[in-house]
Amino acid sequence: MMLSENEQKIISFLKTKGVSNSQEISSATGLPPSTVFSNLKLLESKGLVKILKEERKKLLFLTEEGRKRLVEGLPEEKLMMVLGGQPRKIEEVKEKMKEDFEIALGWARKRGWIEIDGDLIKPIVKEIQAPERDSLRALSKGQGIDHASVELLLKRKLVERREDKILEVELIKDVEAKPVEIYLTHEMLVSGDWEKREFKEYNVEADPPFLPIGRTHYFRDFIERVKDLMVSLGFSEVSSDYVELEFFNFDVLFQPQDHPAREIHDSFVVKGKGRLPPGRLVEEVKKTHETWWKYRWSPEVASNLVMRSQTTATTSRVLSRSPGSPLRVFTIGKVFRPDAIDATHLIEFHQMDGLVIEEGFNFRSLLSILREIFRGLGVKEVKFKPGYFPFTEPSVEVYGYVDPLGWVEMAGAGLLRREVTSPAGVSEPAGAWGIGIDRLAMLFLGVKDIRDLYSSDIEYLRHRRVV
Repeated sequence: MMLSENEQKIISFLKTKGVSNSQEISSATGLPPSTVFSNLKLLESKGLVKILKEERKKLLFLTEEGRKRLVEGLPEEKLMMVLGGQPRKIEEVKEKMKEDFEIALGWARKRGWIEIDGDLIKPIVKEIQAPERDSLRALSKGQGIDHASVELLLKRKLVERREDKILEVELIKDVEAKPVEIYLTHEMLVSGDWEKREFKEYNVEADPPFLPIGRTHYFRDFIERVKDLMVSLGFSEVSSDYVELEFFNFDVLFQPQDHPAREIHDSFVVKGKGRLPPGRLVEEVKKTHETWWKYRWSPEVASNLVMRSQTTATTSRVLSRSPGSPLRVFTIGKVFRPDAIDATHLIEFHQMDGLVIEEGFNFRSLLSILREIFRGLGVKEVKFKPGYFPFTEPSVEVYGYVDPLGWVEMAGAGLLRREVTSPAGVSEPAGAWGIGIDRLAMLFLGVKDIRDLYSSDIEYLRHRRVV
């Protein structure tokens, strides 16, 4: 009987096992799961194996990070190698370990391998053992590990759970197989040698190998869904640059130049100066600040450059052009703030700001628009709580009911103060609001770690979808 090389590998393995499954066969033969599936179907059609069961199971797979750590070692192991049993200066170790330093330091201290003494890292154990490495080796060989080890690997994002198809098969007929050719080559045809050879038959019913294809990022899909909603409510999208003048990021929004939010630890400062806009706007903003806040307003400070800390800087630019009414605009974009990166915080994230200028617009109109926005996103129950924001009065915090979390803060909003609209030459009432898009996406998409919104892991992204 003619058997391909892959079929022979599977038959040889089944001779030693009798009954096995596709996952075990794949690990033992080194064949991809898709290749194992198609060859098992071929062997079944030839009457050599019997497929006993076909089911879907949630299995553990090494992530890209897990595969890297299996080969290179865990960050804390690399740290101990750098130390080499001797105390070393923190800056020296940090320079050698680059991006692995913070993770390595945390886990090494947690395991009791090191201690920090001033500017030194001191090893306090001679022998180290990281059980995660053994667990990764076991999984790479298709072996099982205990529940505690699984949870630890998941916590460190070294593995992930995915649903996969499993075939359980039994060898029912042992055969002596001779090699067969897969491809008919030009040389075989020219020499006539093809007549002496046996060729593998094609099974047109076999499943083709799985070929991953590209797809849009699920967080981008969510942002596009929000944009479509805003357009359907009669809003137009506006945008501006990431690097912004303090003038539009703060001054136009009635934040004094000594406000804590303008300190270097709360904003990313860009080297250089920008050019303030021509016309009466600068003088009107200066007059408003000096009249209300009682200090000497500085155009030098206002012309400083920052990475915008709020998308309200974009709507403030729209406002500064003295737009006529009615006006309904929104913007969605990245903002930047110094912060410690963890599961709920990043130094760059997305916000959505909205601006409405209409004759007769009032606080009730603003609340009605906010209800429509959140209803369009699937939040049926919304309530409002009085709040404070520097550039709106009255101000409100918006809460939405999200099952099973309960009431969750969604947005901040209010009517723009006259100190904001008057310098821009806007006489009609105006309302504005800001929404944290990343937090909103985490709630609706069930994402526990904000960093996953920016994941480039194709296997993770393949199983994420915006409904």
